[in-house]
Amino acid sequence: MSSVREELGSVFRSLSTASTIAMSVVFSTFAGVLAGYYLDTWLFERKTYPWLTIICFGFGLAGGIKNFLILSRRFAEEAEKAERRGQKNKTSPDKTRDVDSNV
Repeated sequence: MSSVREELGSVFRSLSTASTIAMSVVFSTFAGVLAGYYLDTWLFERKTYPWLTIICFGFGLAGGIKNFLILSRRFAEEAEKAERRGQKNKTSPDKTRDVDSNV
């Protein structure tokens, strides 16, 4: 029963990680487009339309890709640490059993 819970927890952690990374890219891009549209329409009175929107879209997309790389690396490192902890917990009792059986 606990292995099913652990597996389900692992699936939900992976799903939350993937959605966090995806939302980061989408929101960064959306923020860039909104900033560019604001600069084009209200600040420069559509004189530069659509150029600043396109430029800010590029900046937002670049920021989103940067966030993607940072978050992917961070979550991969956390997963490796958790895996190492899991392996240590699994191997420790086995070693003590071997020592006890040899005595």
